[in-house]
Amino acid sequence: MNTPPLQSESANELYASLPPELRTELAHYEQSVTVPEGTNLIKRGVLPDQLVIVNSGKVEITFDCVRESVSVDCAAEGKVFGMRAVVSGELPEADVTSQESCHVTLIPRNAFLGVVRQHPQMYFAIAKILSSDLVMAQRLLKTSLRRRASKGAGGPLVRWPH
Repeated sequence: MNTPPLQSESANELYASLPPELRTELAHYEQSVTVPEGTNLIKRGVLPDQLVIVNSGKVEITFDCVRESVSVDCAAEGKVFGMRAVVSGELPEADVTSQESCHVTLIPRNAFLGVVRQHPQMYFAIAKILSSDLVMAQRLLKTSLRRRASKGAGGPLVRWPH
């Protein structure tokens, strides 16, 4: 059996902004797993026990909007999910579900928060991720508004830009 490399050895949006010593410290808490299609990685309304980093595979992000659920099809390599909920304690507003077998890295919430408390400079990396999520949400809203205006645009699936 081949042991997959620790997430700290590969690129993701969190580790891209961290110095090597912080990546190494977080690596002590990582658990790398492969999850099957249909696995709920983040559940709307439930505080996650861990940060989820998608190393390979595709996920679907589903948001409840006023009149319908909106899904974002995401090739998520390197994407971090659950950051806002883990850092703020706010419940997630979206479901994140694997669309195929995905290799993910999990970092327990309490361990992650402990490292953040010891190294407050990590907040800059966290802010970058949250900012990226806001940009994605803005694109989703614009696409949704255009779709509603054209009225003939099929179902609610929106593709996340790769």
